Amino acid sequence: MQFTSLSIVFSGLFVFATSSAVAYGGFANSCTDYYVTDATLIASCTGPDEVVYLTSINTAYCIADTAGSLECAPNGQYTTSCSNCFIESGTTYMLCDCEDGSGGDAASIIDLDSCISNMGGALAC
Repeated sequence: MQFTSLSIVFSGLFVFATSSAVAYGGFANSCTDYYVTDATLIASCTGPDEVVYLTSINTAYCIADTAGSLECAPNGQYTTSCSNCFIESGTTYMLCDCEDGSGGDAASIIDLDSCISNMGGALAC
């Protein structure tokens, strides 16, 4: 009987932990009205208290340009070699014109949802 009670407790903990991770794993699951201006991502994000917060983050802290390809990277500073960035309408994909490393330009795309999360109502890398 103790084994049955114990497995129910562990199952309940697993469900609680899983649902929390899903709610705040990527910002798009819990944020709305997001857009990029210059290198700043601005969004309205729901916190764990169900309050909606207006929040922003400099995406250069989360993304790097590697030879014309955008990648998630802490303190990536992609803005030194990329410009004209915008979010494709209705998606979390950011498109930029980036230097390709050989003197040319490349159109680069990255899913901001893979690099940026909602941490308690605030955007974070």
